[in-house]
Amino acid sequence: MSEFLLEILAEEIPAGFLHGARNDLLRAVAGALADQRINGTFFVQSTSRRLILRSDDLPEGQEDVETDVVGPPASAAWDAEGRPTRAAEGFARGQGVDVASLVAVDTPKGRYASARKRIEGRPTSDVLAEVLPGVVERMAFPKTMRWGDGKPSWVRPIHSVVALFDGLVVPFTVFGVETGRVTVGHRTLAPERVIATGADDYLAKLRKSCVEPDYAERRRRLFERARELAEEVGGVPAEDPALVDTWANLVEWPGLVRGAFREEFLKLPDEVLVTSMREHQKVLPVRSPDGRLMPYFLAVADHTGDPKGLIVRGNEWVLNARFADARFFWQEDLKQTLEDRLPKLSSLQFQEKLGDTLKRTGRIQELSEKLAERLGLSHVAPAAVRAARLMKTDLVSAMVREFTDLQGVVGGLYARQQGEPEPVWQAIYDQYRPASAEDDVPRGDVGGVVALADRLDTLAGLFGLGLVPTGSKDPYALRRAALGVVKILLDKGWRVDLPRAAADALALHAGLPRGREEVLADLEAFFAERLRHLLERRGFRHDEVEAVLTTDCRDVSDAADRVSAVAAIRKKEDFLPLSIAFKRIQNILAQAGEGAPEPDPALLSEDAERQLASDYFQARGMIDLLVGSRQYAMALSVMASLGPSLDRFFTEVLVLAEDEAVRRNRIALLRAMRDQFARVARFNEIQG
Repeated sequence: MSEFLLEILAEEIPAGFLHGARNDLLRAVAGALADQRINGTFFVQSTSRRLILRSDDLPEGQEDVETDVVGPPASAAWDAEGRPTRAAEGFARGQGVDVASLVAVDTPKGRYASARKRIEGRPTSDVLAEVLPGVVERMAFPKTMRWGDGKPSWVRPIHSVVALFDGLVVPFTVFGVETGRVTVGHRTLAPERVIATGADDYLAKLRKSCVEPDYAERRRRLFERARELAEEVGGVPAEDPALVDTWANLVEWPGLVRGAFREEFLKLPDEVLVTSMREHQKVLPVRSPDGRLMPYFLAVADHTGDPKGLIVRGNEWVLNARFADARFFWQEDLKQTLEDRLPKLSSLQFQEKLGDTLKRTGRIQELSEKLAERLGLSHVAPAAVRAARLMKTDLVSAMVREFTDLQGVVGGLYARQQGEPEPVWQAIYDQYRPASAEDDVPRGDVGGVVALADRLDTLAGLFGLGLVPTGSKDPYALRRAALGVVKILLDKGWRVDLPRAAADALALHAGLPRGREEVLADLEAFFAERLRHLLERRGFRHDEVEAVLTTDCRDVSDAADRVSAVAAIRKKEDFLPLSIAFKRIQNILAQAGEGAPEPDPALLSEDAERQLASDYFQARGMIDLLVGSRQYAMALSVMASLGPSLDRFFTEVLVLAEDEAVRRNRIALLRAMRDQFARVARFNEIQG
């Protein structure tokens, strides 16, 4: 087996792009080589300036292969006596084979002459030189830039490319940069040339040149150093794994420094301070052991020291200035109540054809009241309407103009400062939760109602305009909005007919171009897809989810309960007979004609069908009771108890009897059982 090394050295690559770039490079190279019959195990690494790909088990060359090449029709390749014609001789000569080796083969177009030829494998180094330029140049990034003559387009200008196969340079060119074995160390700590002779040698020399190529190792060092620096001032680093991930992608030789800000700024809300530190400066707050913010922060550095204190002083100066601005915005904003800001929302366009944000606020108020009633929460309606009235007013505040990530949060903080009741200010604060499948839902009933109304208004209006997400395009984040609706209902266990709630939202929009039924059908399917996604993320198997969603999922909380029941009974011995029986019923009904409206006991002539009918009618009342009280696991157990009677029925009874009345009666019995089972799930969707 042979060793391969690829390093692409560029200007600093944005930290947020590196994870995707590593995965893309790995997949693209492995895929391109596999297409060329070269397979191996690849390892990818990166720093802020480098993408590195290695393998230590590539073959020296492609495998030899034999392939069949179809030539002229058999009628043209051989004469009536079976002798090869000039056409056959020319074809054989072109393929480099003896004409006597040609054979006739059947194809969809008829019989043709065919030649079997052996293709010798090429050296792996030649294949690498051929495929790698295209792989690198076609890499996709969220943003690219041009340099030089303006033709190259990549994430950042490329300085050099190292490409070695068994220690020898693989010659090719990427954007005019020729490959070699020379790279450089850390930009400031060790900028000297590094000459690589192989992968292991290369990694060792990089580390001696103050470049740690292993992302996981850089992250580990940063985490450990953060803990040490925080402990020196009696604190702990704030928990922020995503920021530590970003740090690890910002540096080649990981280091941290600790700075301080003026203690007077601790009077500002934590949310404002933390957002400024994290989003604007990429620094990590330090907290006391009991969770309070301390006047310290941790900043990443691309080396292990700051002997002159320049990094610390620079971060301190910027952070104190930002905090001073934030304090000014806070004080100025509080001079005006949220209620006073309401008229200014008319100047904010929500969507060109859906009116301004003030009109949108009015719709959300109406919908919040209606939703509270539908959810059996009429007692929270006044608070929900109040929260909906004020929820968007922070969009015209100075603080949100500067700290856009704090919209909603700032409104909640201002509402609390101005004496709004806790359910109201918390609902405003939490209005954008959940932002993802992992995020918490809003606290309290008021927050949940208002967040639902907000999202349903958006979805109904934009679907009504025909702005339905397609493929990867979702400019209005409607998938996230629908996921939020589903997650709120699931996590709070709220039962509501979701399409009916969406219809309430749609009714508040006037003049939409699409028809009501068309919009609601699209929304119902859209919510079902988000429910499917969320349930599968929570560990339910695809077929379990499908078995339920193919019945009815208008009430997403109820659907989730049924999926949970199917997953639970699937582990029991009596599940398989139940599943098989349902599938047999479904198959028979698919072939059968129309049955009677209801099974008639008087037409039950055989012992097996009388026994099945007796057991079913006896179980039906219990199933109705259990399904009505959402005790689906117990309902399925009762259904499973019908298994022996069903087995006997299928063994002894001919369903499609010649007597029409008997046949229709038996079909009616099976259809009644099928429909009863389907109140929980359609078991024909279950695999195995």
